[in-house]
Amino acid sequence: MDRRQFISFGAALFTLVPALAGCGVAPEQTVPEPGQLTVSFIDVGKGDCILVECDGEAALIDTGYENTTSDVLSYLRKHEVVQLRCVILTHYDRDHVGGLRAIAEALPVDEVCLPNYEGGDKNYTGVMNSVSSLSLNAKQAARGTTYTLGAATLTVIPTTLTYEIEPGEDEGNDNDLSLVVMLVHGDDSYLFAGDLEKEGTDAFLARGYGRFDVLKVPHHGTKNGRTDKLIRAVSPRIAVITDSEDDPADKKTLGYLKDADVDTYRTSTDSTIVVKSHGLADYTVTTER
Repeated sequence: MDRRQFISFGAALFTLVPALAGCGVAPEQTVPEPGQLTVSFIDVGKGDCILVECDGEAALIDTGYENTTSDVLSYLRKHEVVQLRCVILTHYDRDHVGGLRAIAEALPVDEVCLPNYEGGDKNYTGVMNSVSSLSLNAKQAARGTTYTLGAATLTVIPTTLTYEIEPGEDEGNDNDLSLVVMLVHGDDSYLFAGDLEKEGTDAFLARGYGRFDVLKVPHHGTKNGRTDKLIRAVSPRIAVITDSEDDPADKKTLGYLKDADVDTYRTSTDSTIVVKSHGLADYTVTTER
């Protein structure tokens, strides 16, 4: 049985019931079973909001846009998430940090993990205002920053690139400064590469972290001249791209993944993508609309 057949067979083990909207019926609850790791790439358009659940604990990697927060909160309610162990903000672009305030107002957040640099534009100041006004426990990522969710461990990898801006200036393009997040659960391994471009990808690969089974492709599948190098180094079995119909992944990126025989899913075509595993690298993938 080849890899795609395996993924398709595993996906058939799960029955999806779409949320009912506009008819006064609450969506069916979706709660992970004990020992199961569930990673949901919530469809927020071309943006990131990733829910990680394991053994009754949950975390978010990025928060989508401000105007997609209602969809995110609806998804969290569906999964009976009542508290977040952490919210990790990979960098200060609006499609990654826009939902922080509303999410933190709606449910307790133990800790907000911030990028290890200071920004200067309205997205950065918005995050800082939310942290201050909501009295959130927040800290900049450092080497060795980890969070445990039951048997799963999230490890945050801060940028090694140096970055300074003058007071009052916009930080400009900070994609290469994205935090990278590793998720390990037994034999399960996931890599969330933020919005890394050329310099950020080179800096990450220079640290030699090796292979991961599931890759969140950086920067929504945009071609950056290092994507093929990252794919070869990570050698993923499954790739997820958080793109949109209006701004889809680059054809060259999709070509690299196809040539590497990677099972690829995209929010632009598949909507919300859910990867489940049990610590045995036994991945099943389902999609939700």
